[in-house]
Amino acid sequence: MQVLAVSTPFRCQIRLSLSDLDRGVYAQRTVAMAQFPDEPDQHVLLRFLAWVWFYDELLRDGQGWLDQNQPDLLALDLTGQLALWIECGLPPLKRLCKALGRSKTARFIALFADPSEAQTFRKQVLAERPRHLELIEVYCVDPAFVGWLEGHGRRNMDWSATLSDGTLYLDCDGHTEQCVLERIALQ
Repeated sequence: MQVLAVSTPFRCQIRLSLSDLDRGVYAQRTVAMAQFPDEPDQHVLLRFLAWVWFYDELLRDGQGWLDQNQPDLLALDLTGQLALWIECGLPPLKRLCKALGRSKTARFIALFADPSEAQTFRKQVLAERPRHLELIEVYCVDPAFVGWLEGHGRRNMDWSATLSDGTLYLDCDGHTEQCVLERIALQ
């Protein structure tokens, strides 16, 4: 019998102060996630950015990096039904299509830091033509913004985030930058 080595994840934590003026959402929260040794920093940062842009008080880590049946982040409504499914980076299309088939009302988001990956995903989805295609939203973060964040990122950070008129103003441990999230049309 072969025993597989289990890699120990690193704990990453952000103390988030969020003011989403566009949606009227204000929150203070500590967001903690595991980063597995083979998981790129960019992927973890996209997960944290998804918390900011698509904040929902029921949002939680979905273990998508390890579990092929789970997204990176998800939120269930108060009845236990899927309300929000978020993929960061290029997800397994089969996983997304299966989830789309189970829910007619959830919001499905794919968030990218690489415009070419976003276009590859767009082409794959259009070729597959899954049920409820209209529920999928595709967004791309400016790669320079993610690069800036990688340069300032640590395992424990304090973020102050303000969203106004579609622009994210992010203060990361005293360093400030802004970014507009680009929506990529599927049709």
